[in-house]
Amino acid sequence: MYWKLIKNDISASKLITATTTMFIVIAAVLVALAAILSVNLASSIDTLMETAKAPHYMQMHAGTVNQSRLADFVKNNSNVASYEVSEFLNLRGSDIQIEDHSFADSVEDNGIAVQNQNLDYFLDMENQRIQPKPGELYVPVIFKKQGIAKIGDTVKLAGRQFQITGFLRDGTMNSQMAGSKRFLVHPQQYQELFSKGSLEYIIQFRLKDPSKLNQFEAAYKKAGLEVNGPAVSYRLIKLGNAMSDGIMIAVLLLISLLVVLMAFMCIRFTLLAKIEEDYHEIGVMKAIGLQIKEIKKIYLAKYLAIAVFGSLLGYLISLPLSYQLLKNIKLFMGASRNEGLSWYVAVIGVFVVTCLMIAYVYRLLNRFKKISAVEAIRFNGAKEKVSTKTRLNLRKLKFLSPNARIGILDLINRKKMYFTLLLVVMLSSFIMIVPALVYQTVDSDKFVEGIGISNKVDLLTSLYESTNNNEYEQKMQDYLDQDDEIVTYNTITTKNFEVKETGSTDNVLSVELGDHQKFPVSYTAGRQPEKANELALSTINAEEYQKKIGDSMILLLAGKEEKFIVTGIYANMFNGGKTAKATFEDQKTPKIWTSFYIDVKDSTDLERKMAQYKRELPYAKINNTREYRDQTLGSMIASLKLIAFGSIMIALVVTGLITALFIKLLLVKDRREIATLKALGFNDKAIANQYLARSLTVLLIGVSLGTILSMTLGKVLAAGITSALGGVQVALSGSWLVYWGCPLMMLAVTIATTKLVTSQTARIEISQNLKD
Repeated sequence: MYWKLIKNDISASKLITATTTMFIVIAAVLVALAAILSVNLASSIDTLMETAKAPHYMQMHAGTVNQSRLADFVKNNSNVASYEVSEFLNLRGSDIQIEDHSFADSVEDNGIAVQNQNLDYFLDMENQRIQPKPGELYVPVIFKKQGIAKIGDTVKLAGRQFQITGFLRDGTMNSQMAGSKRFLVHPQQYQELFSKGSLEYIIQFRLKDPSKLNQFEAAYKKAGLEVNGPAVSYRLIKLGNAMSDGIMIAVLLLISLLVVLMAFMCIRFTLLAKIEEDYHEIGVMKAIGLQIKEIKKIYLAKYLAIAVFGSLLGYLISLPLSYQLLKNIKLFMGASRNEGLSWYVAVIGVFVVTCLMIAYVYRLLNRFKKISAVEAIRFNGAKEKVSTKTRLNLRKLKFLSPNARIGILDLINRKKMYFTLLLVVMLSSFIMIVPALVYQTVDSDKFVEGIGISNKVDLLTSLYESTNNNEYEQKMQDYLDQDDEIVTYNTITTKNFEVKETGSTDNVLSVELGDHQKFPVSYTAGRQPEKANELALSTINAEEYQKKIGDSMILLLAGKEEKFIVTGIYANMFNGGKTAKATFEDQKTPKIWTSFYIDVKDSTDLERKMAQYKRELPYAKINNTREYRDQTLGSMIASLKLIAFGSIMIALVVTGLITALFIKLLLVKDRREIATLKALGFNDKAIANQYLARSLTVLLIGVSLGTILSMTLGKVLAAGITSALGGVQVALSGSWLVYWGCPLMMLAVTIATTKLVTSQTARIEISQNLKD
């Protein structure tokens, strides 16, 4: 019996049934995808880093390494499980060419290495350790992703020719955001090319207890070991691997939750419309003695069938989609050990959503208790309570047509009914605006200020500590002082200082000393240090030291305790993410490195300027910050662009469908009123304009509230998502293109949908609807 009722009801209301089913399908697809991708990303990253034995602490070093001193340190540190000093032979970009693609313009450090013995292994596409044979060359998998390389391609490294044997996964430098890429060769070829590059050491440790990383890092720095280069922690390596896909999944999860909420509203619309259509029949069923629970079963059976069918279809659709979206994760990190588990998690997520929908329908059906059998049989629809009390005199709004005034007056009198549509419009605008703002923010030049470097910096040069460092530093300053093609430059020196917290000196803080107002970064809280006793901490350091704005921190300067006040907290993805900024002067503590931030007058000619500096200042490491941003964040920007476009499409479809369902519900409820208007002389076009006025008024209010919500809650959510991925907080920047473009698209969809649905008013006959 139930199947027959469901079949008849579906054939009688094909559009409403199809719309409801589609909403449930979309919600199920997004929930399943978010679950599958989340589980697989987390598992793939852990699998890669454990299989490759990624280091818990890695120190880059330019210069010689005192191996015996390092061995003594390891011997005396009980937390070291294994360590290795590996070599990275950095080649000039112009010395690397894959087929016709030259790396001359690459801002990354590209070079060659050999397979390690104890940790940080290079893995093939099956996540097996690679043991290259003489003459073989393995290329980072990122170049396969970018379409630069394929197996069999010819590669020239410093004049020597190779053919690509395969691709490698590099646990520490796998991410596109990593500033270095390593090609793997046999030791024989490494020795043959040794004289062609500049040597850099990578000192790596795996710890028995990774939770004691801070203590280990402090012990390493206090031991006076090699620190001539940036240090990277396990956490930052993991962040780099997760960033691109992680942000995509986080935004997808947010959208899926909002779409699920909209699916509930869609069910509410359709169910209320159906109850309105069947009002007379419901009265008859109550009159002949059917209990409410029996009547509820008839309606519940249909929505149970739709929910189950839609959820199952959504889950099945999510599987091939997940295979496509997982390709990037599998390419960079390999197959997840929990891929099977992810499908079960997706099933659970979809099942929970289905159960919630059924429970929601069951609750909505309690409206049957309020239906009077006598009134339902006598009238075609429910006698709605309408409030006609309003202080707004629409006659004063002379710029509005009479039809517009009638429509707005109805909206005011039935505020409760229109509230649900208002919520849908708010959520739709939120879904459109937030992903678009995230994309525009990350794609803008100012984004780098949120990850640790000023947007005003065109070129960044670094001098690592060496025997000639003071001489080179003076040469750099003299050269920049005489360069009339730059606007200004700033010198920042990085030094390590011991931290005294709770009576101990077990921690060491890397502090950047200099003027931090010249090239400011974005602060998630507070401001840059200005006085000698002020200090700013990176988000990771603020978290680990449990500091907030106004807290004090004691550093040891030349053995003397100095108290500093924390004035700012900023995000930083460079130098291990664990830095601090201060302005005090110090002449006794050894430097780690010195950086020069340069603002060039003609930023469109940076390539020529880069070439000039590399030629005139060969001892300095030089980076083009704009190229660095494009090359390291390109993959993440592309993912966010795809999500932003998809979000706009979803929001427009949702807006159109919900508007159509709502106007259809109104037409069903207002049959008598429409017939009355026709009897009074209003034609179909005039009545359609009244409903259009209601839709546009709700749209205007909803979009305005949605925009405000995006600028407030949206910014909090964006900061929370990126902070959860590793302490980097994105401050969304506004865009008139987004704030005006999204509402205009919603406006077009709303007008088209309303006109299409209200064309059905021609079918409402005066005699049939006024006979009672």
